[in-house]
Amino acid sequence: METWFRRLSVAAATVAALAATPAVVAQDGDDVLGDIISPDLERREIRESQIDSENIEFSTFAGVINVEDFGSNALYGAALAYHINEDVFMEAAYGETELGESSFERLSGSAPLLTDEQRKLSFYNLSLAWNLFPGEYFVFGDWALNSSLYLIGGVGNTSFADEEHFTYNVGAGARVLANDWLAVRLDFRDHIFEHEIFGEAQTTHNLSAQLGVSFFF
Repeated sequence: METWFRRLSVAAATVAALAATPAVVAQDGDDVLGDIISPDLERREIRESQIDSENIEFSTFAGVINVEDFGSNALYGAALAYHINEDVFMEAAYGETELGESSFERLSGSAPLLTDEQRKLSFYNLSLAWNLFPGEYFVFGDWALNSSLYLIGGVGNTSFADEEHFTYNVGAGARVLANDWLAVRLDFRDHIFEHEIFGEAQTTHNLSAQLGVSFFF
């Protein structure tokens, strides 16, 4: 009887030892994995400029416009845009310039065709634009600036030489945001209208390039 009791005691102790072994092995394995894979990772802080939650953009710009037959002259103006969504915005713009002598006046040496007051050209238009390529510019490797390239076109009016001319405008531009309320814009436009200043009706293409600053609010 005593012999059987000893045997049972030895068997029970063996089973208990075997049952405890996997837990010890598992605990040792977790310690080893914890040493190899450390959860304490240093995260890099990324700051990204965004357009403010407001959708209104006010811009002032200056540049050059080449009015056909009147040479290139300084251009300045302002624009107000409403961003309908991330892809589309509407813009109302106004600009002014003062024309130089026409090619006819320079070549013929005749009396001026226009008075100083008639040489003041102004235009306004309403346009619709599509943000074609939104993206980012990286400055010095780690400073991200939101940007977009857009196509724009619309209709309006051009006034000079005491006449009003219905005008189409088409072009493209780029916008780069310095922060959530300030941006820099570069625009190229073709202002297309018809006039009869030289006696015959002619359709003119008048190219402009303008650099501006935008404020979002």
